[in-house]
Amino acid sequence: MKNFKKLSATVLTASVLLLGIPAGGVSAQENVNYSIFDLSGTLKEGSKGENVKIMQRALNKAMGAELSEDGIFGPNTKTAVIAFQKSTKSLKVDGIYGPKTHAELSKEINSFGFENTILKMGSRGEAVKTLQKALNDMSYDVKVDGIYGAETKEAVITFQKRFPDLVNDGIFGPKTKAVMDKVLND
Repeated sequence: MKNFKKLSATVLTASVLLLGIPAGGVSAQENVNYSIFDLSGTLKEGSKGENVKIMQRALNKAMGAELSEDGIFGPNTKTAVIAFQKSTKSLKVDGIYGPKTHAELSKEINSFGFENTILKMGSRGEAVKTLQKALNDMSYDVKVDGIYGAETKEAVITFQKRFPDLVNDGIFGPKTKAVMDKVLND
């Protein structure tokens, strides 16, 4: 069993590294590509195809839109795009699925929901609970209490040890967050 765990960790590490988690002083979070498909141009009412179908599936998942995943951008899809744009303060509400809407929906679908904050011993709150839930999703048995104590720190260190580019310091910063997000969503 011990060899299986080593092999699993090695394969997982190689997979994450192969997928382009950056090394060095670059902020890993800024370089994570959450894109659900390659968008060239825009999608709008009347558009058809596989990308529309993927967008519909993502809107269903993100918002419970109950769209027919038929690949046809009709009035119901436009209404769902508008609803999503309204739910995201930084987007123009126009019913057109362009690069900014695509980036936000992709991030919504392909990220675990971590906040952009550094967590460490003594941190408290919802961001810590989200981290603890993520650790539990990866079979680290931690109490979900919103308190970044010794148990959470040890679980983060154990996670960090699986990836050679991460510092094993028990601090949940941008690089650890990016790698964990990638592991949870691949």
